[in-house]
Amino acid sequence: MTTKTDYTAEEWGQLMQAPILAGTYLIIADLAVTSVFKETAGMSKAILAQPVPEDAQDLVGALVADFQDKSKDKDAKSDFDLTDEQKKDPEATKAAMLTEIEEAANLVAEKGSAEEATGYKKWIMGVAQATAEAGREGGFLGIGSVRVSDQEKAALAELSSGLGL
Repeated sequence: MTTKTDYTAEEWGQLMQAPILAGTYLIIADLAVTSVFKETAGMSKAILAQPVPEDAQDLVGALVADFQDKSKDKDAKSDFDLTDEQKKDPEATKAAMLTEIEEAANLVAEKGSAEEATGYKKWIMGVAQATAEAGREGGFLGIGSVRVSDQEKAALAELSSGLGL
């Protein structure tokens, strides 16, 4: 099992950024004004409370502790930057996010065990799934809406495939 001391500050930042990017990946997959706020809140809650596979408990526990500390810091900023072209193209944005998530997962695979890497990936997927389920999409006044839209299902499949799950 790896710990925070096994990673550089930049690498640790990547590991912390991955679940946020995974949740955001799901949010932008089906942007609906009514669900964006619920999904954002769901992502934050999932990062802090999502069940963690046993093989990644030490690593994810340390990440969650840092998230809790960072959530108290009003001046905390994201380390993830997009190029001007990526900002204008939603598909390029999603591709950049997916690459960053994959790189974070690869870091855990390089420095930890295969089981720990799989646990970290499952935790990220759990955050993404909880984000997708936090808001309802479609319908009128809630009638005919769904918990997870087809676009979100496709994004979950892309994310799962990108993580090799």
